[in-house]
Amino acid sequence: MSKNIDNKPLTIKDVREVLIPAMEKVFATKKDLEGFATKEDLENLITKDEFHEFKDAVLTGMDHILKDLETLMMEKKAEYWQHQRRQKFYRIIVQAMSKHKVLTINQVDKIKQLNIF
Repeated sequence: MSKNIDNKPLTIKDVREVLIPAMEKVFATKKDLEGFATKEDLENLITKDEFHEFKDAVLTGMDHILKDLETLMMEKKAEYWQHQRRQKFYRIIVQAMSKHKVLTINQVDKIKQLNIF
């Protein structure tokens, strides 16, 4: 009867030679973590005053963007209502010109194909 090597308990040698090298390929090692910032590094990275200045600058920028967006939205609404008035105007003009035979039926059809009203 032959012994099955896979069923034996791990030895210190197995851990050093097999398990640890296999784990180093998957998990971060102490050496890998040496380049990361420490808590002290992060605390010294930016002061509270610098953070507040940065935050104020960001919020001021956002205020400008929102103001511009609000202006754009008002202009878009005004453009919409102007477009509605133009459509009514063209509809009245085309109907009047058609009724008084200023335009031919073919011309009226071509104008209607333009979908301006």
